[in-house]
Amino acid sequence: MILTLIIGLVVFFSGVTIYIFDKKSKKWSQTIGTITKSELKENISTDSDGRAQIYYKAHLEYIYHSNGQETEIVGKQLFPYVDMLSSYRKEKVAIINKIKKGDKVKVYYNPINPSRSCLITGANYYAKYIISAGLVFMALALVIWIYELSQDMTIVLDQVIAK
Repeated sequence: MILTLIIGLVVFFSGVTIYIFDKKSKKWSQTIGTITKSELKENISTDSDGRAQIYYKAHLEYIYHSNGQETEIVGKQLFPYVDMLSSYRKEKVAIINKIKKGDKVKVYYNPINPSRSCLITGANYYAKYIISAGLVFMALALVIWIYELSQDMTIVLDQVIAK
């Protein structure tokens, strides 16, 4: 139960941290960049039973200049901080169909660290998935704790019964 609770808390607070950083990225500086790569990447993983699972990623690369600098910076993030693989291929295909090589895009970059950039700020739904997973683990820990308490109650009831 304790391990489940700890996992839940770590996952939950990781999600909350990503969510907060995602919201803060809305204040990042903006510039115009150019998409240099837009393709679907597949990652095939096999579990211990030999079953294969395919995960997809919209692999994007874009170039941009920060603060009027001459140096080109290459960015790869759709969302700030987290770009997750997904088994939902349709979503990733929709992204690469919408954002094509050569397109001009709005790039958000961290003014303190201009190499940290993304194309979408304040809308990273992966953070909400992570928060939800943390809540599920915490709820599971609560259910286990209540179940253990109910087992202890039967011991107490044994003491109540007169012999």
